[in-house]
Formats: sequence, C-alpha cells, structure tokens
Amino acid sequence: MRTAGITALLAVATFVLWWAVFPADWSVVPTRDPNTLASPVRTGHWAGAAAGLAALAGAAGYVRGVLVALAGVALPAFVLFCVYSASAEVVGANLWAVGALFLAPPLVAGVAAAAALGALVRRRRIRPPTTTA
Repeated sequence: MRTAGITALLAVATFVLWWAVFPADWSVVPTRDPNTLASPVRTGHWAGAAAGLAALAGAAGYVRGVLVALAGVALPAFVLFCVYSASAEVVGANLWAVGALFLAPPLVAGVAAAAALGALVRRRRIRPPTTTA
C-alpha cells in the first residue's frame, strides 16, 4: 500500500478514535452548585485518547515511519482538538488557541516517539539474527 493510502487510513482511524473517546460537545455543563460549571471532558477521555493515539502512531511507525505517523495521526488529532475546543461554549474568553499551542509540542513528541519505537521494532524483526561459528 502506498504512503498516501496509509496516511489516509491513519487519519480516518484517528477521527474514529476521537469520536469514540471524547464527548460530542465540549461546552461547559452546570453542576449542583448554580455558580459552578464543569467541563464534560475528563481525565479519562485524555488518557484513552493518548493510549489510542500512541497505538496508532506505533503502528504507523512500524509500517511506514515517523513522518507518516505525524501526518496521519498528529495532524488530524490537532485539527480535531482545534475544532472541538473552538466550537465549545465556555464562560469568559475562548482560549482554544492557547490550548492548541500547549497541546502541539507534547502531541508531536509523543507521536514521533511512539512511531520511532514502532520503526525500531520493525528494524529489529527484519534483521536476521547473527550467529557465531
């Protein structure tokens, strides 16, 4: 399969993972206290997304390499974060751009590290074992 096809499949898998893990609306919701609003996005959502994105990035690194993982996993995840957080109704200033700036470095580093690990596993599996006589 060509690199563009694998990248497209990874992007679709990233979208499906995102929709399966996160709530559809990131707008704040009321709590029992009438003066307090809460975010519907919890730590468990982020942990599930991180695990899924790491698995996708590792698979991408195993199949094609780090650049394909960045294009097929990190870029769609970043775009989805921007779309979801920009469309959420929050109290006060909507600082989704600041959140995106804080998300980008660990997202890129994590995807690149998982993809590099996948590529390393592939290299170790393909190389024939050496024997001494």
